[in-house]
Amino acid sequence: MRPKKSRQSKQKNPVVVQDKENDALSRIAQLNGPINQSNSTVHAVSRFEGPLPHPDIFKRYSETIPDAPERILKQFEEDSTHIRNMQSNALEAQKQDNSRVHWMAWSLIFGGYILSAFFAYFNKDWLAAIILGTTLGGTIVGFFQNKKQIKA
Repeated sequence: MRPKKSRQSKQKNPVVVQDKENDALSRIAQLNGPINQSNSTVHAVSRFEGPLPHPDIFKRYSETIPDAPERILKQFEEDSTHIRNMQSNALEAQKQDNSRVHWMAWSLIFGGYILSAFFAYFNKDWLAAIILGTTLGGTIVGFFQNKKQIKA
């Protein structure tokens, strides 16, 4: 008769390298010594980022609701279209605002020159010089502030 093997002899070497995937686990086991199987766990973590679910998860949606992938893709396309429309509308509004700012600045500068010429015509030289100076000063300061904003 053969002697029966005890449970302890079966659990003597818990870490066995079966293929290349377990090679990393065997290196850890060599560094840390024998691993008690009852307390060891292996956690696998995968990460996927993007606007749509991971393809494996996306496939499983059709198991629950048959047309779910098509509905998800349609919603994604509608949201993308909406975002592009919003960005286009924002750019158009900014262009209109810039145009309005330029016309108002041109009107104020032109008005300053006309007012300065008006006072110069009536021999109010000091008043004409003050208006012309402030108009030119404001124009120059505004020009340089715009250049500073473009660089930043």
